[in-house]
Amino acid sequence: MAYSVSLIMFLNIVFLVLYVFKSIGLMTMATNKGIENAWLAWIPITDLYIAGSIVEEMDIFGNRLDRLEFWLPVIVVCGFLLAPIPIIGWFFSLVMMLFFLLFTYNLFLIYSPRHATLYTLLSVLGIWSVLIFILRNRKPVR
Repeated sequence: MAYSVSLIMFLNIVFLVLYVFKSIGLMTMATNKGIENAWLAWIPITDLYIAGSIVEEMDIFGNRLDRLEFWLPVIVVCGFLLAPIPIIGWFFSLVMMLFFLLFTYNLFLIYSPRHATLYTLLSVLGIWSVLIFILRNRKPVR
């Protein structure tokens, strides 16, 4: 019992630290890009709006997707809401993960073009927040 409580407390602390890293990183990036209301990076869902505002647009298999500040939260929220539905939900979850992976690559491409692929692969390991925090003070390439 004590082991379980200790593990849960440890995981909560790790989650909190990663959340703070992500929020500080996104807020700093948004402030440096001149995005209004950068403090929204601290609020779940609106942090996706801020992240989308930073990237602005991206190319998805030859198609240009503008207004990512709108599309990123919509796609992620819909993916999570539809995930419990058998078969269809799995498909939407897969599409959402692929979309977020492409988005992550585009975000890292703006701040570290030479290492964007490496950072995207490392993000799969769960250190996306740490990488955002590390890159927060870099000048965007575009």
